[in-house]
Amino acid sequence: MNNKTLRNVLIGAMGVLILLLVVAAVLLLQEGQETAVAPTADVVADLPTELPATETAVPAAPTVLPPAVVEILPTNTSLPSPTPTETALPTETPLPTSTATAVPPTNVPQPTAVPATSTPVPPTNTPVPSGPQPTNANGLVGQSFVLQDWRTSLTPGGQIWYEWRIGNTSGAGVPYSTIGVMPRRNGQDIVAWYQNNWGGNNDVMPPEGLSWPSWMSIPETGDYTLRLVVCFDGYQNCLSGGGTFHTLSQEIPISIR
Repeated sequence: MNNKTLRNVLIGAMGVLILLLVVAAVLLLQEGQETAVAPTADVVADLPTELPATETAVPAAPTVLPPAVVEILPTNTSLPSPTPTETALPTETPLPTSTATAVPPTNVPQPTAVPATSTPVPPTNTPVPSGPQPTNANGLVGQSFVLQDWRTSLTPGGQIWYEWRIGNTSGAGVPYSTIGVMPRRNGQDIVAWYQNNWGGNNDVMPPEGLSWPSWMSIPETGDYTLRLVVCFDGYQNCLSGGGTFHTLSQEIPISIR
């Protein structure tokens, strides 16, 4: 017999011995319980007898418990973790596009044409200015021409004070023969009473223009007009009435009394 076999026999014998010892211990335990529970005759005699004489109390037999069974519970096994499953995200369903519904045109009545009536335009009562009208003479234009009433005497031979301003739109010097004030009566210029203010010295109007105050006199009573004029036809020729006077301002009416 080799060592391995001998060792197995010893282990088996020890197991049987242990089993016998356990059985003997259980039997001794049961006998001790029966001895402790069973009453003696003296004890029974001392107990009060409440039962009728015909009946004898029977002690209850002890309940024999089965031997304890040791159950080896399994070790705690961790539960498998749930495997997350991918949930597909809901896809967005495109909303139906709103299709514009053409609204049928309503029968709109066309406007009724109103026959045009020929309404005569009322005439305006604006009088047409008489006499010579201001003009642009070789770039020279009248900008102002007024009487100085506070020192004017409208009497025969009295001083009639005025002031004027002439602009030059040519941008350069403009030669002229004479600039002054022309009296007019009954639609006719009176060159003999013309008042020269500038001229006779090869005068040239500067680009910035010229302003001037002066006076004149009329020897006879009557109704007149005065206006600013310029002549380019030579100084002496203009004064003798052989030149052309170009009007630079509106006429100012006066009455000599």
